[in-house]
Amino acid sequence: MTSSRGGAAGSSAAARVAVVGGSGFIGRNLRAALDAAGLRTCSFTRRHPFMRGDRVHRALLRSHTVFYVAGGVTPARAEREPRLAAQDYWNLQLLLWGLRGAAHRPLVVLASSGGTVYDPDAGAPYREDAPTRPVTAYGAVKLAQERALVSAEWAAPVILRLANVYGPGQPAGAGFGVVPHWAAAVRAGRALTLIGRARRDYVHVADVCAALLAVHRRADRLRAAPGPTTLNIGSGVPTSLDELRRHFERAAGRALDVRREPARSFDRSDVWLDVTAAREQIGWRARIGLADGLTGTLAAAGAPARMPS
Repeated sequence: MTSSRGGAAGSSAAARVAVVGGSGFIGRNLRAALDAAGLRTCSFTRRHPFMRGDRVHRALLRSHTVFYVAGGVTPARAEREPRLAAQDYWNLQLLLWGLRGAAHRPLVVLASSGGTVYDPDAGAPYREDAPTRPVTAYGAVKLAQERALVSAEWAAPVILRLANVYGPGQPAGAGFGVVPHWAAAVRAGRALTLIGRARRDYVHVADVCAALLAVHRRADRLRAAPGPTTLNIGSGVPTSLDELRRHFERAAGRALDVRREPARSFDRSDVWLDVTAAREQIGWRARIGLADGLTGTLAAAGAPARMPS
């Protein structure tokens, strides 16, 4: 476990916050945002797990807000190895069972997937009350996690269904999304690979962390809610791969070669999110547009990027 301290004793900023998955892409950025806000934070990773023997770490039992941003598989790997995807479900379930020992009712915030849990037949943009029907192993596990959290009566559940998260420092390994792969391709002078033709909703990791922080700041109200809080977190804007390529070309300041491939079996059709509820309930909206977000992402990847005028 790693930790940091900030905020005055007795103030709302001094309430302890836990991040499970603190070494991942979202987790690292969330920890930085929490530190910048002066919040007392403890972090758990694979190297510093939240379980101590058959019990959760004592710091979790003292935490008023627990962010669960951990995940061991990508959508592609979940299709190949469903056993590993199922392990993601059980990891959250272990945490929830362990939190039964807390002296208070913690707010547990789950980073779920707005791109995989909704019924494809419902049609985008998806609202939180749209039917759910995952068609991939990854989506099925995310929905199962949501249901496990809602069933944990000793916790106050908040579910954030995230769009396609991107930003500086995102790994470009298999299954980690198109943006880091394309940023690496621009840096190396390779062609961009366009898989399928679906439209997606892209949201910057800094905006996602702002949404998570907004949830913590409204913890008392959300804890008092009569039922679970489920919110979409995305830009609310559909972007095709060709539109994304043009954004990359503007950020890079040059034309980019393209190689097209057919959609894969686990790829969804058009997916973008209605984010009205997040604005109304936690006062959040995405503020970083793709043009600025991709310019920063390319610069962080060491790829030549033209600064926006």
